[in-house]
Amino acid sequence: MAKRNSIRNTAFALGAVALAASLAGVAQAQTASDPQVTSQMAGLLAEKDARSATQSKIGSQLWYALQAGRVPSDDAQLTVYGSAVDAVKADANGMVRASVRGDFGDGSLASFIAAQGGQVLYVARNRQSALVSVPLSAVEAVAGSAAVGRIGLAAPASTNTGSLTSQGYISHKANQVVASGYDGTGVRIGVISDSVDYLQALIGTGDLPADAVVVPGQSGNTGSSEGTAMMEIVYDLAPGAKLFFATAFNGEQSFANNIRTLRDVYHCDIIVDDVSYFDEPVFQDGVVAQAVNDVVASGALYFSAAANSGNLTSGTSGTWEGDFTPGSASGGVLPAGYTLHQFKPGQDYNVLTAGSKWIGLHWSDAWGSSANDYDLFLLNAAGTAVLCASTDVQAGSGDSIEACYNSKGWPAGSRIVVGKKAGAEPRAIHIDTQRGRLAVATSGATFGHNGAASTVSTAAVYWNSARTGTRPFVGGAANPTETFSSDGPRKIFFRPDGTPITPGNYLFGTGGGRTLNKPDIAAADGVSTRTPGFLPFFGTSAAAPHAAAIAALVKSARPDYTNAQILNALTQTTLDIRAVGIDRDSGAGLVMAREAVNYALTH
Repeated sequence: MAKRNSIRNTAFALGAVALAASLAGVAQAQTASDPQVTSQMAGLLAEKDARSATQSKIGSQLWYALQAGRVPSDDAQLTVYGSAVDAVKADANGMVRASVRGDFGDGSLASFIAAQGGQVLYVARNRQSALVSVPLSAVEAVAGSAAVGRIGLAAPASTNTGSLTSQGYISHKANQVVASGYDGTGVRIGVISDSVDYLQALIGTGDLPADAVVVPGQSGNTGSSEGTAMMEIVYDLAPGAKLFFATAFNGEQSFANNIRTLRDVYHCDIIVDDVSYFDEPVFQDGVVAQAVNDVVASGALYFSAAANSGNLTSGTSGTWEGDFTPGSASGGVLPAGYTLHQFKPGQDYNVLTAGSKWIGLHWSDAWGSSANDYDLFLLNAAGTAVLCASTDVQAGSGDSIEACYNSKGWPAGSRIVVGKKAGAEPRAIHIDTQRGRLAVATSGATFGHNGAASTVSTAAVYWNSARTGTRPFVGGAANPTETFSSDGPRKIFFRPDGTPITPGNYLFGTGGGRTLNKPDIAAADGVSTRTPGFLPFFGTSAAAPHAAAIAALVKSARPDYTNAQILNALTQTTLDIRAVGIDRDSGAGLVMAREAVNYALTH
């Protein structure tokens, strides 16, 4: 549901990283000129510097939520602490969900957490991280364990939202392939989303097969049942395929485990998801992307929604990425050497032009070992008050992320400010607002496993974009990508194990890292399904299962094909849309079932 260039736009990117670095007077006048806001920021930074070694292992949103119950009602930072309480969302028993990085190998850390009144919910396969439920009051005690490297707020996840058949069946010419005898028979497809609430009802109407399998215990909590709608699309286009489902909504560790389970236990040839976790690493493969790497290395194809965070071409980008450009230290009010990033000459803040629940800052340090300390502040529209601060400590074992979350949404007009501590090295940075928009924006919205090297990242095109009714896509200007579809490309600076791709070079402007041409392909959305709430079904969430089903048709025509050969058949026969050739909005273009199958049968 629409809720979540082959070559980078060089002129824009280089402009972003070559801004003047010494316009302090102008920048100072445009950001923290109000004495109250500079005093707030300075106070927050002073408190950060005073944290103990144990407290420095606690993510700032958890830490601020703890402070909300410890400070007087007239404390100057009460607004910041209150926003953290909203982000943390402790339940009636004071329990919060947190992500813990630590050694869970021998069970002793799990026992320690249990002794604090907590519970380990899901452990990553490498036993080095886990999703836990723990009393907010016990967070500092958990951080005090020598086995814990960090405890932070568990980030939210988002989907990138028969008797009834998807219009994509005709738009992609899948009907012609099925009529010729290739319907996905013999292919096993795993679907990962939020939940499958209406599965039995849709089996009863004939919109899903009776032999669909849900991984035991992994149907997902009652939700939107977006997984059911995805399965409908797959079944419409590839009615002979065997379908499997597992949820992604029990945390990133569980998500990664379910990816591997669908491949290793259920032997799925193709897996597709439509989920984004807001805190997945931007410049390196995280736990979910590493699971994708594993199943692709074993022979599976993995499709994912590119996400619904907008794109620069359509003027809907909520992304800024480029190199940190130092501006002002606000006249010495902030700590010595502390500098603010300039988003353009003379302006060291960016403005949300459409509201968002999530503001994330990432920079090009390896995950779990950042020694370059960056901070994120969100100010009100007038620049007179701090609404949120994210001030985690990065001192050699930190994650290269800061984030502000508010379940009610940060309002349009809010100012985003990025700060760098004295001594921290300049790095490539990425600002993500999920479905917000920015006044100063760039391309590069897709990230995490949605835009990873092993993933077939899928953009969305409205099935009736040419306004000709239910007919096959024709390509070109008649079938542009959706305005909300996330664009690329995706730059990465580190391998999955954290080793640098270009040692010593971690900037856009100096050609560091590796550029991935993402998204890879595009497919239909806005189609009809029988699942309640998904008539129509818009978003890259709908596009990804169309692409996965077409891959199944190719595999049913050529069972001997490898995953690389199937993907090649898809990309060699696409309809070009947007910019000529591979582009940052649609990748190779619209995948077409008949053309891909014909290519496979003749190559």
